[in-house]
Amino acid sequence: MLEQLFNLIQQESEHEIISNPVIPNDHNNQAVGLATESIFNGLQGALANGGLKDVLGMFTGSSAPSTNNPIVGGIVNNMVGGLMKKFGIDSPAATSIAASLIPKVLASVVGKTNDPTNKNFDINGIIGALTGGSTQQGSPVQFPGTQQPQAPSGSGVDFGGILKSITSGGLDANNDGKMGLDDIIGMVSKAASGVQQQQPQQQQPQQQQSGGGMLHMLKGLIGG
Repeated sequence: MLEQLFNLIQQESEHEIISNPVIPNDHNNQAVGLATESIFNGLQGALANGGLKDVLGMFTGSSAPSTNNPIVGGIVNNMVGGLMKKFGIDSPAATSIAASLIPKVLASVVGKTNDPTNKNFDINGIIGALTGGSTQQGSPVQFPGTQQPQAPSGSGVDFGGILKSITSGGLDANNDGKMGLDDIIGMVSKAASGVQQQQPQQQQPQQQQSGGGMLHMLKGLIGG
């Protein structure tokens, strides 16, 4: 997911990053990497804090992502802080960049996720990447070391089916003995939290080389 998201942000950030004079051209890829990191960490943090339904709600396509959405607003704020710290950009300019770019990129991700002909973005692949589970496009997500409900096509959680249920007004708990949304939220939260806790330990040795965070995972793309 990181590479696809990075490439998408490159395409969508002509005004905010690529041709923006406040970001030197030789720092463009690093700024795109920062936006990628901000979005990934923001969505992952929302899942870790039990916000699965809120994240899925963004992908229903019923309304465009905006800074009024707490998840989107949090991602924007994180990018603003990163732009100020890493590139010395003042607060108004950094806010203008992030507030324009992040909702636009997320709207594009939502659109591509809901496009059945698009093979680069899939809700199961996205949730799998954010939680350290399986990331195969179109396949139910399997979380390592967790007990999970059985999907009709095999083990794992089909978030595509859940997303369709949200869109049609479903996910109403019916006490039929099957694993409900609350159970899935708890499982996703645990998996996302586990990945978050592991990342700092894995990334610490490379922080000085890559700028910290998950940017070292994008090192080949940002040229750092």
